[in-house]
Amino acid sequence: MNIIKKTGIYIMNSVRKHRRPLFLFALLVIIACTPKMIKHSGDEIMKGDEPVIEDSKNTLDYGYKDSKAIKNIWPRKDPAVITAVGDVALNFATMKEILDYRISKYGKKDAMIYPFSKVSKEIKGIGFCNLESPITNYDIKSFNDKDEVFYFSSPGGSEDILKYAGFDVASLANNHVKDAGEEGMFDTYKRLEKINIAPVGVGKDIASALKPVFTWHRGTRVAIFAFNNVVPKSVWAGPDRAGTAGGSDELLCAAVKKVRGEVDAVVVSIHWGQEVTSDYPVNQPEKEQVELGHKLIDAGASCIIGHQSHGLGPVERYKNGIIFYSLGDFVFAGRHSAAHRTSMLVRVSLSEAGLESYTLIPVNINPLEVKYSPEILGRKSGASVIDRVLTVKDDKYSDYYSDDKSAIGSAE
Repeated sequence: MNIIKKTGIYIMNSVRKHRRPLFLFALLVIIACTPKMIKHSGDEIMKGDEPVIEDSKNTLDYGYKDSKAIKNIWPRKDPAVITAVGDVALNFATMKEILDYRISKYGKKDAMIYPFSKVSKEIKGIGFCNLESPITNYDIKSFNDKDEVFYFSSPGGSEDILKYAGFDVASLANNHVKDAGEEGMFDTYKRLEKINIAPVGVGKDIASALKPVFTWHRGTRVAIFAFNNVVPKSVWAGPDRAGTAGGSDELLCAAVKKVRGEVDAVVVSIHWGQEVTSDYPVNQPEKEQVELGHKLIDAGASCIIGHQSHGLGPVERYKNGIIFYSLGDFVFAGRHSAAHRTSMLVRVSLSEAGLESYTLIPVNINPLEVKYSPEILGRKSGASVIDRVLTVKDDKYSDYYSDDKSAIGSAE
């Protein structure tokens, strides 16, 4: 009995002696087992209205919907907002004179801000673009199966243009991403990551290329995919080949279905369709595009962001989602004719129920007039662009010129 008593006293004294280390150890265990969340505090996220990209340091468990940590940070879910533009190709061979002038007169930072300076205030929520050219100092490399003469590349350092514009996610899933070889593609990927822009749509093999970027905005978790549905197929990733996320309709839809239960909303960026010679309109999407767009929404997507044609295409509401068949070019330093005139930003609001609202913001991209710095069109010209691509304005449509007071003053 005395032995038991002495043992108990020894244990209690030991606990008292080591109380602080034990407390710290227990606290560390609790922190380690709590769902990891975001690099900012909840208050900063809510007040700043900034999107947060999940990465290896803050990835959440799949049970995110029931997570107390999430509910503490976002007591309620508000619809996530994504603002998207079309093709971006920062070809300095074309923009060199303009950028060199601004560097000499105002400094390098001003030159990097310049291309998106007149529209960056409209890139709200999750900023998205399709990066049509690699950003790298690796040399151009030709493909055996490429049936066009155009190869694009932007010099290392030009990624700062995208940073200052306010983009959060960039699709690399297109037919030009390997114009400087696999080395250039992965160099582009790393350069974007370094400036906190999430690249999506490429990988060391098809499994990694098909993975989406997971993004939080206003308490809503969004998966953003990027698919490339055009040739050459040598750009597509394979089981043992690096490249873009491309393949059959069934493969792409399966990727969407796989994550649909883990998120509140799914956005799909897709490079598809034929190129056009003028900037608008692409009167009708191809039958295959319509079929695939509908399949992707049936699989769980709420928003399809199309590009590749280099001209604006129609907008279609389908079920609880929306399809932008082509956003055309945006800052695309490779075209310099007056026929290359207009583009638009699109802003969508998404919730668990699907599309909540959408806004079209038309811009002038005619390089002869705006010198590779797109300008928002006034009411009259902008309304004409909207009417060309959107034949029916439903209850989800939010008119930019009516809702944005600053735009009303610019009516023509």
